Amino acid sequence: MFGSRPTIRIFAQKRLSDFLDAVLRAMKQEVDGEPRNNLLNANQEDYVDYLVSRYSVEALTFEWERVSVSDREVNIPAERFPSSFCVRRGGSYPKQVITYAIPFAGDPGLLEMQPSTFQMWTEDVEVWGGVVRFDVICWNNDAEQVRREAERTMGLIRQNAGNVEAQVTRFNSDLRAKAEGIVVQRRAALLQQTNMLEKLGVSLASSADVPSTFTVPIRKARPIVAKPQAPDAPFAPEPCLDDDSYKKIPRVCFDAGREMERHPSIYCGRGEETLRDHFLMVLAPHFQSVTGETFNCQGKTDVLVRHEGKNLFVAECKYWHGAKALQAAIDQTLGYLTWRDSKAALILFVPNREIAGVLSQIEIEVPKHGAWVQNSGRIEEGWYSFVLHLPGDRNRHVKLAVLCFHFPAEVAPPGDS
Repeated sequence: MFGSRPTIRIFAQKRLSDFLDAVLRAMKQEVDGEPRNNLLNANQEDYVDYLVSRYSVEALTFEWERVSVSDREVNIPAERFPSSFCVRRGGSYPKQVITYAIPFAGDPGLLEMQPSTFQMWTEDVEVWGGVVRFDVICWNNDAEQVRREAERTMGLIRQNAGNVEAQVTRFNSDLRAKAEGIVVQRRAALLQQTNMLEKLGVSLASSADVPSTFTVPIRKARPIVAKPQAPDAPFAPEPCLDDDSYKKIPRVCFDAGREMERHPSIYCGRGEETLRDHFLMVLAPHFQSVTGETFNCQGKTDVLVRHEGKNLFVAECKYWHGAKALQAAIDQTLGYLTWRDSKAALILFVPNREIAGVLSQIEIEVPKHGAWVQNSGRIEEGWYSFVLHLPGDRNRHVKLAVLCFHFPAEVAPPGDS
């Protein structure tokens, strides 16, 4: 380069793998340095979302369609001339220099990084103002010679940039799992230090004589750029229904509801309370209670798992009466819960002639709720998974399964609510 701005050896000065390892170390250092109560009180998923947002590496993108050229005359040292030129050593001679400018977006620091797979190249380029510039000397007024040399250089930039992008993309794809591992490990260590780890988790043991089935929920990440706010008050451990048990409960209910759909005449004219009792009957033999209060009834439609007088899991059984009633049912369900990381299910009996429109409404209407956090995906046709938060506290999440069963209009008793 023949300019006054600093130059770099593009894609050759540092190892990209070392840089990415340093990013992971910085993330772990931040987690390890987080105040104990902040980390334990913060919602884990929100905190992981924050880490992913903060430590994801912005990939490089070259705008090849906007490449431009300019020229100037520069005195070139004799030592740089090809041997075919007759020049005096120590002197300098004017030549036309063509400068290629390639705009780019992303982290300019990646321009210095050598990817794990690379094409060796040691020429210097100038980086300034979101543009990479390199020079080609026009030795014999030969445009073809300039074009060939420029294309060779741009080809090397393009290939190495592609390798950098691929390595960064893999890093970003793995970042969530690594962040979750770091956070889980650190939280476990903090809980062990306070000798309270064994107090967490109210598990439901599966009965040995009942086949167990469960589905891993589909999760869709959502970007969060701000660190979640958590109180710095002393962390008080709370019981929770463990995830494996929670995965089994909707599966048992879903399979039972599908079987009910196949025999509508049996349930014709039955109200929500009777249908609720059917699910209680199906659930009871699958689980043994740690608390002695598993699957109790309270009021008209509740299916409960309780601990110390408070609900860990609640299911509401409702006939479908439209979007407004759906919002009210969600309010009612959230109102029953107080623990951090609560679980819930909303079992809907759809009397409409066509169920497809109702299923579409559910996917649209649940995210409109004021406590909605994220869509976790459709598990099966008629089974949806969502995350909401308790009213007034974003750090206390509720995993909500919405299960829909198609009962033709003659099955639903008139006026039942």
